[in-house]
Formats: sequence, C-alpha cells, structure tokens
Amino acid sequence: MNIASIDTGTNTVLMLVAEVLPGGKLRVIKEFHNMPRIGEGVFRTGEIREDKIRAMIDIYTQYKGAAEQYDVEKIVACGTNVFRIARNGNDVVARVKEVTGIEMEIIPGEIEAECAFLGATADFDRTQTIAVIDIGGGSTEITCKKGDDLIFQKSFSTGVVTLREHLVDSDRLTEKNIYSLQEHCRDFFGELKYLQGPSNAAISIAGTPTTLISIGKGLTAFDAEEIHKEFLSLEMIDTVLLGFRGVPFAEYSRYGKIINGREDLMGAGAVILSTVLEYLGLRGTYVSVTGLRYGLILRYLANSKTGL
Repeated sequence: MNIASIDTGTNTVLMLVAEVLPGGKLRVIKEFHNMPRIGEGVFRTGEIREDKIRAMIDIYTQYKGAAEQYDVEKIVACGTNVFRIARNGNDVVARVKEVTGIEMEIIPGEIEAECAFLGATADFDRTQTIAVIDIGGGSTEITCKKGDDLIFQKSFSTGVVTLREHLVDSDRLTEKNIYSLQEHCRDFFGELKYLQGPSNAAISIAGTPTTLISIGKGLTAFDAEEIHKEFLSLEMIDTVLLGFRGVPFAEYSRYGKIINGREDLMGAGAVILSTVLEYLGLRGTYVSVTGLRYGLILRYLANSKTGL
C-alpha cells in the first residue's frame, strides 16, 4: 500500500509518498517540498492572504497529481499553527477540499507534537529519555518521553516566521536582532529550565536543524543520508549563527541551495534551538529528517488498526 501525507505549515507545504511495509515500517518513495510562506502577515492581520491561499491550492493540486502517479491509496493532510490562529483557517480548508478533493485536518498543537515525536524517533532508540524539538514557522513543539511515558509536551506559539516578522527588522541579522531574539526566547521557553536532567538526548526536526547541520558540514544541497541521525552541537549552532551576523540575506547564496527560501529565518531558528537546548541542559541535538509528515502516516496507521 502506498500512502501520502501533506504537512501544511506557516512556511512550508511538504508531501511524503511512502510504501507501508509489513510491520508498519515506511519506505520513502518520494518527497516534495514547497515554501509558499502561507503564514506571512497572519500574525499581524489575523487572516491568510488570498494570494497565499491560491498558491497553497496550486501546490495541493500538484501534489494530488503526483500522488495519483505513485498509486497512492490514501492522502493524510494536516494544517498546523497558522490554520489554528487564522480567522479564515476553516474557510481555507473548505476551499482546498472543494478544488482538490483532499480533506485537510487542522490538528491541535498536542497532536502536532505527538506526530512530530512519532516521526522523529522512528529510527532512534525510544527506551531512553528523549526530547523532540520541532521548530516550525508559527510554533515550536517540544515532547519529552521515556518509552511510552510522557514527561513533558507543549506547543509553544512562536516560530521562525513569527520571530522574523516581530524582531528582525532589516535586510540582515544584526547584533541587536540577535540580542532581541535571545531575550525573547529565554523568556518564552523559560519553563523548560525546570526539565534539566530528564532528557538523555534531543532530536530536532524541520528546516532549522537540517539547514544548520548542512551548513556546518559544508553541504550546499539537502542530502538526507549525510545529515540524518548526525549530531548538531551548540558550538556548531553558535558558529553558523556568527557567520550570519551582518551579512545581507541576499548574499546567503554563498551557502548554496540548502538555504534557499530560509535566508531571513535562519537566525531566529538558530536562537530558538540553542535556547531550548541550553534550558534542557544538553550540549547539542541529533538531527532527524523523519518529522511530522512521517508521524502523520504512523498515527493514521495506528488509528486504522484500532478502528478510530
């Protein structure tokens, strides 16, 4: 059985096409990435813009065609934080279904965090205590578990797009911007300092950690095999962040295709990640390329077995 999942976030629309193997394992067939930044301006106006809606519907139409080519039997689609907060979020979901026939679920932050954990830890040992960090465009999900025992889980309503719009006010990341980002994150994620000690390790997913470790390793294009399960240290994050400082976003092309579309978001993402890791008392994080869209499929398969 071939199945697809679509993760529709504040910044990206991602689709995974996978084969479900015996035992519920997934074999990746194809992945699709688009960055329409659907949530741009939503945190100021409260609504998703019409041009962003049209762009999203175009992407969904393309994804539906691709899914048909790969003989996909089921598409599991979700919307995350931007749809939770936008006044017209439900209207957008209705338009997507009307045009493409794809049913999209606006998932609560807790479900997003749980799916992120399922996807991120698919290739890791779940018997130890693990914190999963999912830095999105409009929210950041953190889940800490030991085996099946939940220690902490929360969806924080801040992400790379929200911080960029609020705290990065020029065409480059200045020292003042970095200070403002750090102060905001220390305050926003402050409750995590009480979790110091429980986590043996952290696993981070989404564009921030995959881009940071790619730059740190000297890669110019995304290579899942090169970065999956690799360790991203706080030292490497700080080094890459220092390299961003004062450089116009337009000149980030020196990093190659790996950073395309994320130039003005990377500073915010690096500060979020380093702040969370420091509060958790960890010296770095492992990087996983199996994130929310993997977890969406695993959740669907688990619910199908139980008849939910």
